Amino acid sequence: MKRYFSLIAGTGIAALTLILLFSCAPVNLYTINMNYTPSETAAAKADSTRTVSLTVARFIDSRSIQDKMIIGRVVSPDGGTIPVLPKYLKPVDAVTGGIRECLSAAGYSLSPEIPVWDLQSDSIEEKWGTLLIGGTIDKLEVVCHKDGIKKNYKANVKLTIVFADVHNARIFRKMEIETSPSLVHVRFSEKMLEEQINKALSDSIEQVFGNREIMQKILGETAWE
Repeated sequence: MKRYFSLIAGTGIAALTLILLFSCAPVNLYTINMNYTPSETAAAKADSTRTVSLTVARFIDSRSIQDKMIIGRVVSPDGGTIPVLPKYLKPVDAVTGGIRECLSAAGYSLSPEIPVWDLQSDSIEEKWGTLLIGGTIDKLEVVCHKDGIKKNYKANVKLTIVFADVHNARIFRKMEIETSPSLVHVRFSEKMLEEQINKALSDSIEQVFGNREIMQKILGETAWE
């Protein structure tokens, strides 16, 4: 019996030691849930008198970084950096899916297909509805500088959006959208990193796809018949 209790005690001490080791271990990366979060003013309803099929192609990650999974970094006072990675969605999926969600909420008819498009007019396929939307991710990151008591958060999202008339196989408009929200706080958390990148992403998407006037003007430039 004594040996049994000694074994239990030894196991408990070993488990406690492991917990302490892991709790004291340095953090080597942060992960956040990146996605489109609609604002209260995002209800840009479509013109119900017009029926048009929209296809959103998979966006191209054109950021000038080697590892496309990295979406930010945390900088310590001594200059050391820790990368920030997405927890669930890859950047291209977060952007493409966010645009689709915004358009769907506004009442537009979306094709279930999400094609890979190289943004060239000669590669447009007739089955891609009436309006084809694609583009590139030029910037997408969130950075937090831990400067003593203050924690400085800044996110930056820049998208190039390409619109094409499928019926005439022509690209008729390109738009560049960029947003850079920031926050100064005394506390650091992955949640705050998440909130800033999602605000930047959502604001960028809604500048175009959540704006009824812009969307109706763009739709008016496509071939309806």
